[in-house]
Amino acid sequence: MMAFILSLMLALVVLNLWTFVLFAWDKMQAEQGGWRVSEASLLSLALIGGIGGAYAGRAVFRHKTRKKSFSNALQYIGFFQLVALTFCGVYFYEPGGLSTPVQAEEVQTFAQRPQSHAYYPNCSTARSAGVAPLYRGDPGYRSPLDRDNDGIACEPYRGR
Repeated sequence: MMAFILSLMLALVVLNLWTFVLFAWDKMQAEQGGWRVSEASLLSLALIGGIGGAYAGRAVFRHKTRKKSFSNALQYIGFFQLVALTFCGVYFYEPGGLSTPVQAEEVQTFAQRPQSHAYYPNCSTARSAGVAPLYRGDPGYRSPLDRDNDGIACEPYRGR
């Protein structure tokens, strides 16, 4: 998963650099009367993720700043991407995110979860059954097993 995210970030950096370079090229060609990059191409690059390069190229080269239709389209694209990014951030948010390491003993399959009639007299029994830690609401959870009263019984010992 992390490799995918890094690849995606690298692709976005390359895309933004390419968009920035095309703004420079188009500005140079506009001044010299040569072959131009179409507005549709520049806006398409911004739409697929090169919005940062588009805004940077526009500011650095002072290119396409007076063309109102282009400016409006670029602002709509930026607004759309901001809304989409906010939605994704809210929808896919997980407390701790990618930085929270998962302990091997915390990963349990459905078959390892306690059955509805489970009773564990102590944490050793729950651990040997392969169901520890027990969370409040899980079958077999009892408050005497939860020594720090945080809703997680039979937690793995973590030395300090």
